[in-house]
Amino acid sequence: MRRSRFRLASTAAATVLAAATALSVITPAEAHTVSPVNANASTATRAVLNWLAHLPNRSSNRIASGFFGGYSNSGFSLTQTEELRSATGQYPAILSCDYGSGWATNNDITALVDHSCNSSLKSWSAAGGLVTISVHLPSPANANGGGLNTPMGNFADLLNPSTAAGARWRQLQDKMAAGLQDLENAGVPVLFRPFHEVNGDWFWWGNRDPNTFKQVWQQMYTYLTGTKGLDNLLWVYSADFSRGNRTAYYPGGSYVDVVGMDAYDDNPQVAGIQSAYSELVGLGKPFAFAEIGPDSQGSFDYGRWVTAFQQSYPKTSYFLAWNDGWGPARNSGGSTLFNNSWIANRGEVDLGNVTEPGGGGTTTPPPSGGTLLNGFETGTEGWTGAGVTGGPWQVTEWASQGTRSLKSDVNLAAGAAYLKKTATTNLSGRGTLRATARVAPWGSFGAGSQAKLYVKTGAGWQWFDGGSVAVTSAGVNLSLSLSGVANLGDVREIGVQFVPAGGASGTSAIYVDNVTVQ
Repeated sequence: MRRSRFRLASTAAATVLAAATALSVITPAEAHTVSPVNANASTATRAVLNWLAHLPNRSSNRIASGFFGGYSNSGFSLTQTEELRSATGQYPAILSCDYGSGWATNNDITALVDHSCNSSLKSWSAAGGLVTISVHLPSPANANGGGLNTPMGNFADLLNPSTAAGARWRQLQDKMAAGLQDLENAGVPVLFRPFHEVNGDWFWWGNRDPNTFKQVWQQMYTYLTGTKGLDNLLWVYSADFSRGNRTAYYPGGSYVDVVGMDAYDDNPQVAGIQSAYSELVGLGKPFAFAEIGPDSQGSFDYGRWVTAFQQSYPKTSYFLAWNDGWGPARNSGGSTLFNNSWIANRGEVDLGNVTEPGGGGTTTPPPSGGTLLNGFETGTEGWTGAGVTGGPWQVTEWASQGTRSLKSDVNLAAGAAYLKKTATTNLSGRGTLRATARVAPWGSFGAGSQAKLYVKTGAGWQWFDGGSVAVTSAGVNLSLSLSGVANLGDVREIGVQFVPAGGASGTSAIYVDNVTVQ
């Protein structure tokens, strides 16, 4: 975050403590080819980077949204995230926590690195969201920390653990690694963003000798990835737009997965941001606005970022809005931004699908032919849900045909859920009813989930179904033979039943599309 913004936050925190990539163009043939710099990265970590890297290829849901939840030991909570949800109707795709409180002091410098926000991050990941972590580190130059805004005199000491500063730096890395390992144990990939705004002159690590900084980054990468064995990290290099030398500190393509920019300005298309964007995407990595916010708190229109992304920054994979007075909920236009068709929010993070240009994903092809009963291109088309926790809604995040489908949120521990249309339909003379069903990739499904296409007919609402079929996030085609179904001229209900396996838990979502009859 910017130094002016930090002074307010750090002052408040200190008072409390005292009181108590250009992203290379990816063609359809190159799908699933973007891998982390760590050859041993976990499958989940690989999926996150691959998904982010391909987002700019989409026609919609092409920029993941993000929001800063606060400092782990100094104000982190989900209160403002819920505030954002109330203001926009959306949870961000990415939730951020900062492990450091580098403005504070403590006789044990490692106490200034805290990862108690991990419990919230694990829950966020389980609900289908992504996680990013930054660290406002205390200065290793000081035995009791602090010194966040004081340039470190001999930055090269970090390279030598036998120096006092180097030894403290190793202790700080060990404390960060403990938190990151806890997340890895829970299967949570992390967009890890150390030394942010390195080209600025307001943090102790900023504006140092570029060659020395590159060595420090490379040594940190080797220590955390090699010595500590962390395979859940995606490494994010983040410069500030308001200073030069944005790429001078770049440690090299073998040590960075994502390049980012912190941009605080009332004009998202100011020349400085545009030039920084061009420089950073020129590094050939996926690109992110790692922090965004206004200069004028409370009066900024976040809707301006929609125009900026579409006109000036189309290769953006994600953005992260800051909180407090800089946040979308405490300014205007937040709903415009988070509900724009270009934005992917939590619930639209599908790590199993890489979408090619045009908006289609890697999914089971829908059955062809027949008469389309419901394609959900015009809305929910009279369909309702039962046993669901939200919806149904018409969504654009997945479709087996067209660009839209029907979706509801579900609690997997609650058992069967239904998407259905209760209305009299005449299917006389028809042979087969078909639909495509899907479950979201998040949630704990245990042994899997089953789906079946059914109808209820006649005054007695007699049930007929096509049998259970395993359903996944790739989608599955369901069919029901209508031969032998009684009262086809009086079909009272058409629907899809979803049944999770015993022991399934957590939240997820169910989808239906392309309901046809032949």
